[in-house]
Amino acid sequence: MMLINFSKDRGYAQYNGLITEAYEYAIKMLKVPCKDVEVNLSYVSGRQIRILNREHRNKDRITDVLSFPNLLEYGVENEQLIANRITKANYPNDINLDTNNIMLGDICICKKVVKKQAKEYGNSMEREMVYMAVHGLLHLLGYDHILEEDKRHMREMEEKILKHINLERK
Repeated sequence: MMLINFSKDRGYAQYNGLITEAYEYAIKMLKVPCKDVEVNLSYVSGRQIRILNREHRNKDRITDVLSFPNLLEYGVENEQLIANRITKANYPNDINLDTNNIMLGDICICKKVVKKQAKEYGNSMEREMVYMAVHGLLHLLGYDHILEEDKRHMREMEEKILKHINLERK
């Protein structure tokens, strides 16, 4: 079963249930063979995400979400390959010994930017927060949006997942 380690931010805990539901559906939809996976998800300030963005991406600016994939460090870059290869046999060094789950990575979501974008795009805070969490998970699984075709595919996956939990775009 999927484990999500949420940061202890009382103001955003209300989204944790929907994020969990979205993540569990994503793992099922993408046919990830091992369901015993784990993600760390933190709600961070604008200052914190700017520092992380600068340190890890060399971009000195605030952003909405950052993902730090664990499994990609081993050179697996194609999202289908990643989804199909996530088994304990393939990633024995990435198993959390306390939980016996495969650690997919870390996701940081900037509260300030998500609030601003929800307003800007006319979305509920709930939809925008879950969208950012799903976006981050897909990055952990190898999806990206550098090429237009990849961006389109990633957006389709995001919308399918959000639709499943009744948070589709209006």
